[in-house]
Amino acid sequence: IGISLPTFLIGILLIYLFAVVLGWLPSFGRGETVRIGWWSTGLLTVSGLKALIMPSITLGLFQMTLIMRLVRAEMLEVLRTDYIRFARARGLTTRAIHFGHALRNTLIPVITVAGLQFGSVIAFAIITETVFQWPGMGLLFVQAVQNVDIPIMAAYLLMVSLIFVTINLVVDILYTVVDPRLRSTISRPA
Repeated sequence: IGISLPTFLIGILLIYLFAVVLGWLPSFGRGETVRIGWWSTGLLTVSGLKALIMPSITLGLFQMTLIMRLVRAEMLEVLRTDYIRFARARGLTTRAIHFGHALRNTLIPVITVAGLQFGSVIAFAIITETVFQWPGMGLLFVQAVQNVDIPIMAAYLLMVSLIFVTINLVVDILYTVVDPRLRSTISRPA
């Protein structure tokens, strides 16, 4: 369900269920804000936190299900390899095999996809902002396109590219943390 339903439909269904039928959460907006010096935030109020629940579920559902499917597929592939059979023959516990050996080897593609998905959540949350009427960067970009405001469009695209470059750098650093073979390759002179 998380992968097959589009983001806007998930948002509308959440609004219908939790705001219209049950009346537990607000259907739009960001809630009350508190001013702390120069910073105005809704994260320190109850209504601000309630207004955050449905948009975060809407944004995270697709990414969560995608990463869960990827981890499952990679784990099934790794669990069929010879070194896992050897670890079982040595008498290691299932927990040690799954978390100590198999999961560590599945993390490289998972880190790659998670980094790309994290960047896309930050950069392309335009639909979720529209459904929940959050005035954010996506709305600013859409208004800039409608008004042909080139400097704002250029600044937005430059910021998105900086976010993706930074996330790719963090992903590359995480590769060396997760995979010891990469550490030995980097430390050896050519």
